[in-house]
Amino acid sequence: MLRLVFLCVVAFAALTVVSGQRQVEEVLKWQQVEFDVPASVLSAPDGYIPINNIPMSGVHYKNRVFVTVPRRRWGIPSTLNVVELEPPYPVTNPVLKPYPSFELNELRADLQPDANRLVTVYRPRVDRCDRLWFVDTGMMEIPGNFTVVQRPSIWSIDLKTNQPLSRYEIPQKDVETGYGLTSITLDVDPDDCSKVFVYISDLQTYRMVVYDHENQKSWRFLHNYFFLNPLEGDFNIQGIPFAWDDGIFSIALSNPDPMTKFRTAYFHALSSNSEFTVSTAVLRNETASKRGYHGDDFKLLGYRGAQSQSSIHGFHPETGVIFFALVQLNAVSCWDTRKPFAPQNMAIVYKNDRDIIYPNDLSIDQEGNVWFMSNSIIKLLYTQLSLEEFDFHIWRANIKEIIKGTVCDPTVPPNVDHGQRFGGEQNADRVTFVEYKDKYGPGGGPYGGWGSDDKRKPTGRRP
Repeated sequence: MLRLVFLCVVAFAALTVVSGQRQVEEVLKWQQVEFDVPASVLSAPDGYIPINNIPMSGVHYKNRVFVTVPRRRWGIPSTLNVVELEPPYPVTNPVLKPYPSFELNELRADLQPDANRLVTVYRPRVDRCDRLWFVDTGMMEIPGNFTVVQRPSIWSIDLKTNQPLSRYEIPQKDVETGYGLTSITLDVDPDDCSKVFVYISDLQTYRMVVYDHENQKSWRFLHNYFFLNPLEGDFNIQGIPFAWDDGIFSIALSNPDPMTKFRTAYFHALSSNSEFTVSTAVLRNETASKRGYHGDDFKLLGYRGAQSQSSIHGFHPETGVIFFALVQLNAVSCWDTRKPFAPQNMAIVYKNDRDIIYPNDLSIDQEGNVWFMSNSIIKLLYTQLSLEEFDFHIWRANIKEIIKGTVCDPTVPPNVDHGQRFGGEQNADRVTFVEYKDKYGPGGGPYGGWGSDDKRKPTGRRP
């Protein structure tokens, strides 16, 4: 059967590529992921299948990096893990240790709900109060066998004692299931660690979930800006064309406004080249979430440039710079939030076409470093991973060093003094119809996924 698919034919915007590579250090890399778990688990049927273990995050705290492996396949012993850092770098094939314990990560044999166990974790984050926060989606995302084990929940763990602090089960009024809850952003009061708001991207239903930790309640927002741009949902990575319809994927927060104490939330869909903003004054207002019309509370910030679809982005409080993980360009870019939002005022600070195959996570630590990870999941989805190759990498870079002298450096003037809201004549995304035979890939229905006649194939979504 033949079908027509959109392939974006694009002309590159004036996104500056920094000459030479900056001070970027590869810290960890894997050919295959192994776990420090009981031998009986590794030898059990479907207990451990190396090719199915795809790391999804690399979040740094002091001398530790937290690495997650979502349960999108059978054979994943632990979803939330930690690696103790010890030079020299890069450390090759470090073994993952379940965090905070194997017992918390071990699934029940009968797959029944258990509030004391984790099912699937994607991208945790660390706050200034030494806590690790994350969403357990509660789902086994096995192709052809999606299983809702339990309700999705928001967790926090004390990083000093390695003990769980809180667990909040997200009610059904906010999300039907945990499918699509793949990134969280923390809004912690500068003076009171008990006052925390958590913003969660729901890329599946195009909504944002807001959790008020102090008052133990949550609500959700729906807005057109959370949807994909249908002209920017086509990708070509490593010569592989495919289409995704992932909506809101990442939220980054500015520093608090000195007067109002609220922050600006920058957000975007994965299948989009645009960036949007909203004040956390709006997001923290449960009543506002019930409105059918939001007026101009949500704003279009501008256009990042052609082929600039970004998975995760992060804000550095000291410099005011945002970093973007660019999935089509195999790169990391930056933008100084004090300058107009335009491709000419952004710079690619690191690009690696060999190793950065789908940069799927990026975070800013408390020591002034940006950390980013790539996991080559495109190979797994559309071609083939090899356990002989290094496909999973985690890098870090000192932020002040990596932006020095670029247009992202606060001491450097902007290249243009006006923002760019849409692609212009020279860099507008254009659409061409291309005909090709169907492949296994993203499917219809609420979960997408692969044809049921090939259980080996993964779902084509949720990277």
